Amino acid sequence: MNTPKPPFRLLFVGNHADGGDRLLDILEAALRGGADAFLLREKSMAGGPLLALAREARKRTARAGALFFVSDRIDTALASGADGVQLPENSFTPEEARRLLGPERRIGRSVHDPPGAREAERRGADFVLAGPVFATPGKERVLGVRRAGEIRAALGIPSVAIGGIDEARVPEIRRAGFHAIAVVRAIASAVDPEAAARRLRALLEADLP
Repeated sequence: MNTPKPPFRLLFVGNHADGGDRLLDILEAALRGGADAFLLREKSMAGGPLLALAREARKRTARAGALFFVSDRIDTALASGADGVQLPENSFTPEEARRLLGPERRIGRSVHDPPGAREAERRGADFVLAGPVFATPGKERVLGVRRAGEIRAALGIPSVAIGGIDEARVPEIRRAGFHAIAVVRAIASAVDPEAAARRLRALLEADLP
């Protein structure tokens, strides 16, 4: 099945645990380097500070012409003017989120196996983040490239690979049919986040051998 391409190529996923007080600076660098979407994934920040951070991220992504998503917090997505939300597997269903967000905003769903991916599509997700493809801190289950590719091939909506992806693994991910990737540490932990984003974007757009 030839599935539609996601509305972005390089999604930077950021939070204070990975970026600290430099998160917005890292975001700016990632955007300059070619990240065309940002997902703010804060699991424990209080509502007020989270909204302030989201609004600032919205300003910066808008200036760069990039998409902005908020993880889980539909209220924060609405109040900050985000382009959509990314729903963890144990969060609202896409149907429930759609009733709150309306028809214009995009809804992503994190999935970890083919049944969960098909359920996300059936319930109205616009795209899925499939992963973790490779080992990553705090994640016990690993899909692997082959199984991630099976998820992508089984869906009629776009799939984005996430989890432990670095520069060396981008060609393998692309050979599995993925048009887009989501990364955390490959940008946030880089000495030069802008250069890291630029290299990742170039790998995504390069001809495969």
